[in-house]
Amino acid sequence: MSVWAIVPFKGAENAKRRLSPQLSSDARSRLALAMLYDVLEALAESRSVDGILLTSRSAEARRIAQEWDIELYRDQAHTLVDALTDASEKVRRGLNASTAIIVPGDVPLITGLDIDHILHYHADVTIVPDSHKIGTNALVCTPPNAFPLVFDGRSYHPHVEAATSLGLQVRSVQSEAFAIDVDTADDLLLISSSSKESRTKTLLKNDSELRILVAGLSLSRQAPSAKAQRSICS
Repeated sequence: MSVWAIVPFKGAENAKRRLSPQLSSDARSRLALAMLYDVLEALAESRSVDGILLTSRSAEARRIAQEWDIELYRDQAHTLVDALTDASEKVRRGLNASTAIIVPGDVPLITGLDIDHILHYHADVTIVPDSHKIGTNALVCTPPNAFPLVFDGRSYHPHVEAATSLGLQVRSVQSEAFAIDVDTADDLLLISSSSKESRTKTLLKNDSELRILVAGLSLSRQAPSAKAQRSICS
């Protein structure tokens, strides 16, 4: 089985727009790159992944691909689904992959062992949901493009139904590391408090803008607990 990982990357510029009320564009760019590098490092460490394809048309994509010695696919698609479908076809036809694992670039807690664990239990289709079992945070298909993709933020159940309807053997694997994809400030707090060291966690500690945001969130979470404790003591 030849396994290729596909990592979509929109680019660092103006990334993670849901965090724009709390973070500047520059801070979000630094965050996006740190998370992407954590994901690429995990894939490079995996013993089960034979190659990595970065799918992006961003200005910095070529530099990143060269730095990590990975393949670059400059997609021309207008949607994430089309980009991933085209990239899956690229690894299937152009790189002779029998299996594709799609991994987003914003799951910085994953390790090579997490990826190996998912692939160890793989059959036709393996789906790794987010923490709420609503979205899809990793998807493994044999062959690539085994069924139509969704990826609309609520894709877990549609993916299960689509693959099952085609008679494919579907496995759902829950993973704490894959469950946390960064979309909100609360997600950053989870990364910061994680025991796993990563580029993203280091950035949250050392980047002044990110550090202030995380510290403020931490204090706001502690305040209700302290108030409740005082109430009990009184």
